[in-house]
Amino acid sequence: MIAVLVAAGVGLLSAFLPFTPAEPYLIATVATTSAPPVALGVAAAAGQTVGKVLIFLGARGAIRSTWLQRRLRGRPPAAPARPGRLGTMLARPKAAGARLVEVLERPHQSTGMLLVSAISGLPPLLAASVYLGRTPMRPVTFAVTCLLGRAIRFVTVALAPQLAGY
Repeated sequence: MIAVLVAAGVGLLSAFLPFTPAEPYLIATVATTSAPPVALGVAAAAGQTVGKVLIFLGARGAIRSTWLQRRLRGRPPAAPARPGRLGTMLARPKAAGARLVEVLERPHQSTGMLLVSAISGLPPLLAASVYLGRTPMRPVTFAVTCLLGRAIRFVTVALAPQLAGY
């Protein structure tokens, strides 16, 4: 039971600190204890979803703040720079990022992209959480999709040691 509660705490912590992933904890706990892997995976997913929802709601509030809006309106537009060697090399990734932003702007497609992000980590869920905070996506839709994707990911990771024979 303690391992499951710690998994939820590790999931919550990893929602804010990407350099503390929950996956190594899940693998180590399943390999060294008799804790149930599915419960560990679901607990870590629930903890991380709570954190991502807080990030989503925080981004939504920060982006809608009058202070930030005034700061963004007050900046003059940047002059377009001539693409140099680096600009030419970064043209494709920049175009791919622009296409991803287009997808995230569409409500039905953004839900699918969030699910892919929650399962695979691409695009990073932290970045998707912040970005989706500025879209019309409902918080409940965000929370359910994030929980589903993270549960799939973390339960799969937690079951890996058993599948490997540990």
